[in-house]
Amino acid sequence: MTAGIADPLRYAVFGLMNTEKANNSLRVDQKERGLVAVLQVKNAASDVLDLSKGKKGKIAKGLTGVSTGIHQAREANKAFDSVCKGVNVLSKLVNPILVVASMVRAWKSDDKKSAALRETGAMTFMLGGEWGFKTLFGLGGKTACYKNIKPINAIVTAMKGVMSTNKYLNKLPANKVTGLIKAIGFIITSCGMFEIGSRAGNSIAQRTTAITYAKEHPIKEDESSATNVNKLAA
Repeated sequence: MTAGIADPLRYAVFGLMNTEKANNSLRVDQKERGLVAVLQVKNAASDVLDLSKGKKGKIAKGLTGVSTGIHQAREANKAFDSVCKGVNVLSKLVNPILVVASMVRAWKSDDKKSAALRETGAMTFMLGGEWGFKTLFGLGGKTACYKNIKPINAIVTAMKGVMSTNKYLNKLPANKVTGLIKAIGFIITSCGMFEIGSRAGNSIAQRTTAITYAKEHPIKEDESSATNVNKLAA
């Protein structure tokens, strides 16, 4: 497989992460991640099937057979074909679904303004970081442009030099290693920017909207005691 393996790999990892969050989270606002997980796994599977086309070997032959079987099933059953078309449309809307879920979380929060700042920061940083990474290193069908930025190009060139001269690393298949590095880099960027954005939004909220909310909704003494008890129990 080519370096394109980075795309299905990142989809698969995010699918697993969102499955874990949807299944184990005690917060209802995480349940939408179940749908996102299914769509991301579907995207990973689709990319793997595409990458197998024209390849040799038992695995590639088996994947080609699966792809052919799905195509024949869609032609034979209109209902199944309609379901597949619907899933294909939704699979292209993973980020919009996450944005809508983020808006819903903010709307459901008691302190809506503070939650909106936190959610906006998280989603803005995450999507911005993902777009930047895809543009720089060529993911999701984009053409890599890191060579136009001298510092980044120097780092990438140095890494390639290390791989080609190291007696262990130079034995690894270059395309697969490149795809793996791209996928890991994208995942780290996405998760890291989400966390940074969330903390930035929360920091702004704590200095502005949260103060106003606390003044307008003072906690009564009995409520305060109950809150403290709950914190101790947790």
